Amino acid sequence: MPHESADSPDIGIPDIDPPGSAIPVFGERDLDLVNALQINPRAPWGRIGASLGMDATTAARRWRRLTESGLAWLTAYAPEFATVAYLRLHCRTEAIAEISGRVCAWPWVVSVERITGHYALQLTVALENPGALDGFVTGALAALPGVLAVRPAIGLHTYLEGSHWRPQALDPAQRTLLTDAPDRPRPASTRRPGDLDLLLALGSDARRTNTDLAADTGLTESTVRRRITEMTRSQRLLFRCDFAEAHAGWSVIMTYRASLPAHDLDTVTAALRAWPEIRLCVATADDESNLLLITWLRTPAETLHTETRLHQSFPHLRITERQLTLRTLKRMGRLLNPAGLATTHVPFGLWTATGGFRPGAANS
Repeated sequence: MPHESADSPDIGIPDIDPPGSAIPVFGERDLDLVNALQINPRAPWGRIGASLGMDATTAARRWRRLTESGLAWLTAYAPEFATVAYLRLHCRTEAIAEISGRVCAWPWVVSVERITGHYALQLTVALENPGALDGFVTGALAALPGVLAVRPAIGLHTYLEGSHWRPQALDPAQRTLLTDAPDRPRPASTRRPGDLDLLLALGSDARRTNTDLAADTGLTESTVRRRITEMTRSQRLLFRCDFAEAHAGWSVIMTYRASLPAHDLDTVTAALRAWPEIRLCVATADDESNLLLITWLRTPAETLHTETRLHQSFPHLRITERQLTLRTLKRMGRLLNPAGLATTHVPFGLWTATGGFRPGAANS
């Protein structure tokens, strides 16, 4: 992948995993690097390295090792281009593997998990509008042999999602070095020609240089630089740095669906933003629940602690369902192998109300 800065000598940290290692190793300082790129995904390597106490070349080389081994990756996406829905699929047991492969290949299916419970598969999908959800469920999904039932829930408001989640590996001083000075918020502008092309060009690697992005989109380098700045400041463009969580100590993913009085949603979700285990928090339109929570935990026992804490902290919150993720097959357009390492990138797509497909993006 292109690197924006490599202006100092290498200090000799190994590029490869220890001899005999069948699976790439997530080193002690790798999580620091991931955390730095979560805070400032397109910062020059010199700035990233300075915050971590290493030179630019070493920071860039460490990141290259992580991406090439599938341990970490950067993604860009724009929530404005899609309506996001969360679907659960009830399938015949013998068809689960085949259905998993089919849905993972679809560009508008952003993430796929195999989960415990009545529903074998959990999907995050990018749609043009609620009508497109109806068309997708009754069309493409209904046509898959072995799908017995689909339970959809449209995301109404996202309080917290993957681009906000942090492992808190860096200390406050390091985070300060990476945080840009606050700027006056800019109002979100209307979509302009070239915005979607720029988004798609960033999708596979959010650190691509302005030169490469200009070549792919036909925009000038100055226009690319300006639009990325404007779109990120207005939250029209989001970046996230994902990683193979189990290799870094988060071995349990738990999904909770809960019911909460509508007038309590803002208060409760504001408090949940401070909980380090909460990875996703979304208000949804579902028949028995209106809040979707996804947690990353280190041990199975933490699931009981988290659920108990939820009940004690928010007496009006009622958990209606809980599912443990058995395996994540796709996350934000990256196909993951059985070891949880990223392999193929499937560019984001959008399912339209007319049953067609066009490029787009989503945000779970």
